[in-house]
Amino acid sequence: MPSSLRNPVFDELFDAAVPHVLSGTHHRDAPPVDGGRWPVTVVARPPSPVRDVLEELMRDGLTAAGGGHFVTGRADSVHLTVRALEPYREAASPTDEIVPRWRAAIERAGAATAPLGFTVTGLTLSRVGVMAQVEPRDAAAWQFMDRLRAELGDLSWFEDQGIGRRTIWYATLIHFAADLADPAGLVDWVSARRTLDPIDFAVGEVELVRSRYVTGGGPGRAGDRLMRPESWFTVPFGG
Repeated sequence: MPSSLRNPVFDELFDAAVPHVLSGTHHRDAPPVDGGRWPVTVVARPPSPVRDVLEELMRDGLTAAGGGHFVTGRADSVHLTVRALEPYREAASPTDEIVPRWRAAIERAGAATAPLGFTVTGLTLSRVGVMAQVEPRDAAAWQFMDRLRAELGDLSWFEDQGIGRRTIWYATLIHFAADLADPAGLVDWVSARRTLDPIDFAVGEVELVRSRYVTGGGPGRAGDRLMRPESWFTVPFGG
């Protein structure tokens, strides 16, 4: 994908984040509390080979970022956020009364949607962490985002009163949750990967998930901290 077609918001995020990363004033995540971040969310997951590549990038970036961060780029966690539906609730459950209404809206939106095409074009920084830049290959992904909001109706309130319409598609690889081991090294590492060889992939379904704070998780992951999505259900695209 030519750089001229890339979303300029990624450049804006990088430029705004660099002073905070270098000065240590970046955001630091913490395990969630009721009413806070990490809500029930509609997400799309890249196929397994792409998730593996993103985890490799994340592990490489941790050399400069250091330990103690949320390693959301793990293959069992990395995702594209489509829409958040409510603030964090520790008690949130797939048996909650609201869930069938969410599901019906997602199914209606999914039934009118064909598989979505994306390209990972590079990495960027924000005050929150290290992100993979994901570019939709056409307008279909944005149309699905709008279709889902329309089908949710008054259930779309959470993002409507907060962030409004999203302007980028992305996958966060590292959520900062501690001091950075080598701030300048991290800026240089991301700068060298602002453009990557394009990684094309398609998404044929979305999931409703809630995130749980976990630590560890297998060989080579003993020190990991992250919010890992717990899938409640999957809705295939049918358009």
